[in-house]
Amino acid sequence: MMIFGIPGKAPSLNDIYEMNAAAWLGARVHVVKYEHLVVHLGDLETDASGNFFHGLLDACGIARPDDWRERVRIGSDRGQSGTARENLTGVSLDFPETLGERHRSLVDYQAPGLRALLGYE
Repeated sequence: MMIFGIPGKAPSLNDIYEMNAAAWLGARVHVVKYEHLVVHLGDLETDASGNFFHGLLDACGIARPDDWRERVRIGSDRGQSGTARENLTGVSLDFPETLGERHRSLVDYQAPGLRALLGYE
């Protein structure tokens, strides 16, 4: 359902990304990949993380405050997240860390070129 949608109820993955991601990539955008965000959250003390968050905040028109590390730590606390996999309730499914080959193929079938466009070849 997440890939193909539900007719009349939920758009397909292709429809969602066509209007909410791909259409914007030609404009002045600051693309943030989840994997890069996680890497920099994992070690906020490095210059690379400082540069990453400086660029991210700058793209949002926000001056990086002196206490940015503490703010990022608080804001990224998985214990406070209702959508972190370890905090989901009523779900007995085992979610994989990455899409398996079959699901990658289904995404490629439904939205040809999307994974490549987003940098997931």
